[in-house]
Amino acid sequence: MSNKTGADMISRRRMFGVLAAGVAFGVGTPAAVLTTSDAEAQTPSVDQRQNQPQDQRTGGTQPRQDQRTQATEQRQDRRTNRTRRRMARRNARKQRAMARQEARNKRRMARRPAGAGTSAKAPGAKGPGTTGTSTTGQAPARQ
Repeated sequence: MSNKTGADMISRRRMFGVLAAGVAFGVGTPAAVLTTSDAEAQTPSVDQRQNQPQDQRTGGTQPRQDQRTQATEQRQDRRTNRTRRRMARRNARKQRAMARQEARNKRRMARRPAGAGTSAKAPGAKGPGTTGTSTTGQAPARQ
């Protein structure tokens, strides 16, 4: 009964270490195998580089500059359009305010009595508005 088999001799701690090492090698190996390639790098020779036109040798500097210029123009167009819309809104608000003011004045004039169109300080003015007090445009108080 004191005989121990080989499986009982390995502790859990040792088993965990062996398992972790197996996982590490198993995961790391396929990535290393997949990334290696037999292809060799191909670089253009000096003769090929000298035969290319100047704009191709710059490596895309001109297209990049064109993109920057285009982006700047688009940004300026957006700002200009935004300013125009803002000014249009301001002008529309002013026109609405003036229209409201004119409509108020017309309603006030319509509420006035027929002879009240003359000034209270004018010589020879007769009627209820000759007391020298100004009106507020409101109807008289109820009694």
